[in-house]
Amino acid sequence: MTTPRVATPQDGIAWITGASSGIGAALTRRLVAQGWRVAISARSAEKLTALAAEAPDRIIPAPVDISDADAVASVVDRLEADHGPIAQAVLNAGIYITIDAADPKFEDYAKTFDVNLKGTAACITALTPRMTARRFGQIAIVSSATAFGGMPTASAYGATKAALVNMAECLRIELHRYGVLIQCITPGFVETPAQDDNAFPKPFMVTADTAAERIASGMQSTRFEVTFPRRFTWMLKAIYALPRAWHIPLVRKQTGSGKPVE
Repeated sequence: MTTPRVATPQDGIAWITGASSGIGAALTRRLVAQGWRVAISARSAEKLTALAAEAPDRIIPAPVDISDADAVASVVDRLEADHGPIAQAVLNAGIYITIDAADPKFEDYAKTFDVNLKGTAACITALTPRMTARRFGQIAIVSSATAFGGMPTASAYGATKAALVNMAECLRIELHRYGVLIQCITPGFVETPAQDDNAFPKPFMVTADTAAERIASGMQSTRFEVTFPRRFTWMLKAIYALPRAWHIPLVRKQTGSGKPVE
């Protein structure tokens, strides 16, 4: 059995999805500074091209809609044929659509599931057969602290992020014997456009650059979960470890969701 290890730039290229802005763009810059050649994917070819212009010899734009599994498979085929094996992948692409539980829209749930969950699955199915055949690879799945338990407006987003933690755990269990390292990223609040529509308090929010630094640092280890800022995410874990009869009303109170409806 091959023991999983951390990937290095000498092993191949890195691939980041959701790389056109926010955490993905900041992480691209950080990995380039570490010596990686980085393939970057998102739907916006224009934004990817602008980011690639910062280091044209190190950044490879590869636009794709990750909810299209065939397109994802084609991009992975092309990247490996042209640039070598994908040694490290950060599956970061995701969307946050707020859900008004009193007036929800099915299409908002469906779109969130298509991108966050099915899109990640499309990337996994394109990557893991290659990595298991090589007996090597490193994949980090970006989830969220909303995976720990329920939060207002997050009944679609939180459901997908909780599912991603479970997906990552299953893959970690199964792929260890093939030498493939699976990790899960569970950030707290990060300053990105996805947070603009969230009206509830966002304590201990960090910048995208800080998030990228924490992710890159965590991926230098073989631990399963990379979570930050710990003073917030560990507090959340403690709250959600309480019986639901306690933590549900506590979260309701702390987020202002217990106020009477006018």
